[in-house]
Amino acid sequence: MAESRKRKSVFEVYEKKRKASEERKKTRVFLGDSFTRWRALKAQVGLSTDASVVKFLLDRLVYL
Repeated sequence: MAESRKRKSVFEVYEKKRKASEERKKTRVFLGDSFTRWRALKAQVGLSTDASVVKFLLDRLVYL
């Protein structure tokens, strides 16, 4: 006999989305007026993700 899956309640789905949103807020960085410079650097260096830009910049800081 096949087991039937129980549907998640609306509350369970909402809670999962809320927790994910809270986790994103913890790692979010606001660049403000520097956003255009950030994008320009990203394009100039040829990086595809914001995470790769962070790694690029942090690697340069270590050697200063």
